Amino acid sequence: MTNREVAWILNAMADMLELKNDNPYRVRAYRKAAHTVYHLDEDLRDVYLRNAVGEIPGIGSRMRDQIEEMLETGSCIFFEQLRQEVPQGLLDMLSIPGLGHKTIRNIYQGLGIDSIEGLAQAAQAGKIRRLPGMGAKTESNILAGIHLLKQSREKITLGLAAPVAEDFSLHLKGAAGVIAAEPVGSIRRGKPLVGDIDILVAAEDFKQVRVQVASYSQVQDVKRVGQDFIQGLLHPNMKFEVIIVKPEDYYHSLTWTTGSKEFRELVFQDRDRKHLKGLKSEEEVFRQLGLQYIPPEMRENKGEIPKAISNSLPVIVEFSDILGELHVHTDWSDGAHSLQDMAVMAQKMGYAFLAITDHSQSLHISGGLSPQRLMDQGQAIDELNRHFRGFTLLKGSEVDILKDGTLDYHDEILKQLDLVIASIHSHFKLEAGQQTARIIKAIENPHVHIIGHLTGRLLNRRPPYELDTDQILAAAAEHHKVLEINAHPDRLDIDESIARKAAQMGIKIAINSDAHHGKDLKFLKYGVMTARRGWLKQEDVINTWDLGRIMDYFHR
Repeated sequence: MTNREVAWILNAMADMLELKNDNPYRVRAYRKAAHTVYHLDEDLRDVYLRNAVGEIPGIGSRMRDQIEEMLETGSCIFFEQLRQEVPQGLLDMLSIPGLGHKTIRNIYQGLGIDSIEGLAQAAQAGKIRRLPGMGAKTESNILAGIHLLKQSREKITLGLAAPVAEDFSLHLKGAAGVIAAEPVGSIRRGKPLVGDIDILVAAEDFKQVRVQVASYSQVQDVKRVGQDFIQGLLHPNMKFEVIIVKPEDYYHSLTWTTGSKEFRELVFQDRDRKHLKGLKSEEEVFRQLGLQYIPPEMRENKGEIPKAISNSLPVIVEFSDILGELHVHTDWSDGAHSLQDMAVMAQKMGYAFLAITDHSQSLHISGGLSPQRLMDQGQAIDELNRHFRGFTLLKGSEVDILKDGTLDYHDEILKQLDLVIASIHSHFKLEAGQQTARIIKAIENPHVHIIGHLTGRLLNRRPPYELDTDQILAAAAEHHKVLEINAHPDRLDIDESIARKAAQMGIKIAINSDAHHGKDLKFLKYGVMTARRGWLKQEDVINTWDLGRIMDYFHR
């Protein structure tokens, strides 16, 4: 079993224990273990072979035995026992955006409902509102969540699909005669949700590619095999298609398979692609088509084609433009690593600065910092900065926007910080007017610099809360506030459409990983892809600026 598969089982056990209303500390232990295993730098099988599973932080003796059992057998007795006790339908219901363990448990205990279909029928019949603590609004939210689930069903997040696609591509490159292999389609365009994993392979021997696909350890099932394609499933139930072409057809096929359907129809216009054979790059393909080169993330038919015809496409931001990060967490709140560890990992990323923005005091579940602890953290940051050369840690906070729009720290505290990110972490279901006014009040606070994960969406898990985005953009433009593209692949919030509109209004953007673990710093690439989808230029993104310019912008 892979690290990812073991982490999935540990997390599933946490879900089932929480649905059973088990000890919350036990639930938390399984979730923490799942997170640790998923982010482990080493292959768990290698750790097992040297008898060191019990040395992984947060893994006790019982959980060690269960992990070792998974590695030996592919499952564990406790997991199978929980599956017998908790109906699968309850786990399926957890995929409904906005529906949590407690609500599902109460509905199951009160009405015996154990399927999404039964839940929808009960909500439509007005049965849910009869349960204590629930009402018509709960039923409406459930039905809206089921509708959203149906829209996104069988789609997976970019953060799950892209690493698998990259690993699969690397495996395919190992076949004799394979010249190139690269993820294409919506993954290469950086869409936040993707329907399947598409990989283009250039090879002389198509048969050898089919053999190499079958040998990939994550292949769950092969559904269809043609002369130049293989379709099937990768664990866990991710659709894939491998498209095989001759090397001379690779670059025009790369252009074709990357673009959206609408993009292909306009760019190629049913023209025979034979005249594009033998080209050595995508740039050559676009030149042959009479177009300026269009980056993969822009190939959506959203105005880029006329710009390419007139050679007037903007030069969009690159990952290499990023000089630092402005939103990360440490073990002072709910992060996994110390201040120094995060600083070291940021320097390995080539960054010149990193803002420490642990949670504020009201977010107890995430270990939010009291004013005194925030002050202590600031002193610890000052001490570390005395030893750095060419790198700076910034003193910041991700401050909760409270229900009435006030902030979780007094202004006297906020003005002592290098930067303040204001974010919503509660009261997601306020009506649009109230939610909008709440955020605008935070924007109007002179000590706020960045609005974090604006719409609050969690892809495939929670819909955006109701907002008047136009009002918020107008307020951000008026008060020169920065909006965040949160690069965590569960969020990618703001999305490309809001980012593009914001930039057109002169609003600056920060691309942040919201890292809670050192490895999460690498999520920034997904935020950059979102920025590129929104046509953002280097000038639009403040963490491409040097630190002095950022501080001037914040505090002028």
